[in-house]
Amino acid sequence: MVTIRQVAQQAGVSTGTVSRVLNSKPGVSEATRHHVLTVAREFGYALPRRSHLSTAIVTHLGLLNRPMEESLPANAFYADVLNGIEQVCHASRINLSYSSLDIVNGHLRSLPALAGDERISGLILVGAISQAVIEAIVDAMHLPIVLVDNCFAHCTWDAVMTDNAQGAFQETELLISQGHRHIALIGGPNHPSIVERRAGYQATLQKHGLTPVIVESTGLEMANGEQAVAELLQRAPETTAIVCSNDLQAMGVLRKLQESGYQVPADFSVIGFDDINLARLTSPPLTTVRVGRQALGQVATHLLLGRISDSERPAVKAVVGVTLIERASVGAPRASGTPPPDGTPSSV
Repeated sequence: MVTIRQVAQQAGVSTGTVSRVLNSKPGVSEATRHHVLTVAREFGYALPRRSHLSTAIVTHLGLLNRPMEESLPANAFYADVLNGIEQVCHASRINLSYSSLDIVNGHLRSLPALAGDERISGLILVGAISQAVIEAIVDAMHLPIVLVDNCFAHCTWDAVMTDNAQGAFQETELLISQGHRHIALIGGPNHPSIVERRAGYQATLQKHGLTPVIVESTGLEMANGEQAVAELLQRAPETTAIVCSNDLQAMGVLRKLQESGYQVPADFSVIGFDDINLARLTSPPLTTVRVGRQALGQVATHLLLGRISDSERPAVKAVVGVTLIERASVGAPRASGTPPPDGTPSSV
């Protein structure tokens, strides 16, 4: 089957330009439009049915996210991203349709129902969706896209990311400034944002001549934090501070430490990432890195609208800044080099 990328390569234009032409969208000269259509026909490419649509106004956008246990609005992080997207759509009088993707063993098994909606002018793809799945969506739907909280090396699509490395730098520097020298990281899945946070943590420790200690975790839920900190206590008992890949992990770490008889921050300092609403309600309130989640959605929507208007524009990677939020879960390291025996809490 001939793909949109093959047509673009043969025509000597970007995949975005081919998408604009196939969907009769503005932002492409008539000469380029004619050339791309000629190449597509010569290749035997099946032209879509969207050519009859009006190209003057964007009225509908689509949002796709990876399969989740929870719906998109119920996810602690992505609910605010969705809210930011909806704010821009509402202000611009644009309808938004969204759906989870049907992915099995890393492959797109079927297209979502919104793929048949010919009113949709562009797609927002939220979360850690693989490059292969994204390419399959682009080849099947022929629409401009923007990635949110996801990016790849030499990415040819517009993308919006958090400044994860800077956030990890700020939180690790805070711990070092408090006197901590044995700082461990609870890792996470191979998601671009989590990889960047890990890199920021490692670079900061290495800058100070300190040794990174990473306990791997396959997930970002509370249970993953509980399991990882139990391993950490056995593996590196000299640890005095724990950096978590997100707030939910950190909440699991807090719970496991307290169940084991330790006090935070007297025995261990704990720090999260994201600043979800629950972070201020933990005991003690969680020090964390605030991510502009609504801003991620807002910037992504504006980027997509710009891409729809100008398919020839170079790919843009936007980075949304972060803020270190200091609460009560971080303090000076305990006096002894190892935690108290048998889970007996330290005196405050």
